[in-house]
Amino acid sequence: MVKQLILPKELQIYKETIESTVKDSVEIEPIVRKTSLIESKFSGHPYFPVSMEYPKDENDVPMKLLAQINFSELPKLENFPTSGLLQFYIAIDDLYGQDFDHPTSQKSFRVIYHESLNETNLIEDFSFITVEDEFPIGKEAAMHFELTAQPISPEAMDFEKINLDVPFDAEIDNDDYEELGELYFEYFSGDGHRIGGYPYFTQSDPREYIKKTENHSILLLQIDSDDKIDCMFGDVGVANFFIKKEDLLKKDFTNVLYTWDCC
Repeated sequence: MVKQLILPKELQIYKETIESTVKDSVEIEPIVRKTSLIESKFSGHPYFPVSMEYPKDENDVPMKLLAQINFSELPKLENFPTSGLLQFYIAIDDLYGQDFDHPTSQKSFRVIYHESLNETNLIEDFSFITVEDEFPIGKEAAMHFELTAQPISPEAMDFEKINLDVPFDAEIDNDDYEELGELYFEYFSGDGHRIGGYPYFTQSDPREYIKKTENHSILLLQIDSDDKIDCMFGDVGVANFFIKKEDLLKKDFTNVLYTWDCC
């Protein structure tokens, strides 16, 4: 069951406009514990068959698992697979595997989809991976999923469409917020860990200025800085992975946009 959208009273008059932007989004709550190789997780050891070549960065150094999603555990989300396992690996470096000039080039990060799972003949010894201080997640954690209704976030592309109909610079009678925009941002910033829906940024949406990425319209995964799992991207930053709808439907994860920003 989808967690319904609740609007503060100051935004009720604009309910129709705001609800017109709503998308389903799966919020992720980390649960710090050891996980099995096939569970959805942050960090920890991945599911990986011995018959496959383990992902390495452009310097031939093994990458580290950032997160993996077992779609059989995920609430049903439009356009997303309902089975299989999706993994996100990054290089262990001070940029967390990001290439600012070529953010879809999977030289320093890798997205791997296992369409079917076999729990035999898997890598179990990952001592070949050397984890340095630069890795952004410090604690392994399982994932709890909750399907929610999410309106457009203030930093996402196309926010100006709602901005034309809602006077976000209007002053309001509220003890905590002076303007309507401050209230909206507090309720619907889009922060936290999530799959699908709208992203959160500490600065701005990079798809507005990085060529050939404006069609990467689907939020594949967002990982936010989080004390619970000792997660930090730069200075309290957030990481995002985006994919084109047609690629997601084909389960083709070779053209994924990976970016992170911080304050």
